[in-house]
Amino acid sequence: MQYLELDNLIPEADLVITAEGCIDFQTPRGKIPAEVAKRAKRYNLPVIALVGTIGEGAEINFQQGIDYFNSILTHPCQLSEAISQTSTLLTNASEQVARLLLVGRQII
Repeated sequence: MQYLELDNLIPEADLVITAEGCIDFQTPRGKIPAEVAKRAKRYNLPVIALVGTIGEGAEINFQQGIDYFNSILTHPCQLSEAISQTSTLLTNASEQVARLLLVGRQII
């Protein structure tokens, strides 16, 4: 956290997006998304986690400050394929989140 200077960046944000290989019941036990969410909630910011997989007990993260999480995977694949395609998968998932936010903005 000290190298990312999140505490300086988060107060300037309207939305916080974080990522993790697998979100599950262990995430609140020291994984980065839980720490990012904790810091974002100091400023009442919404937090989205884009993840590779959604594991057992992932819903506990709603209590930890993560407001929404979604897998970036669009089809079943081998871990090696997911890792080699991470950049593309994250880019596509980020675009989908942005489009969803725009739709929500039109409804309000």
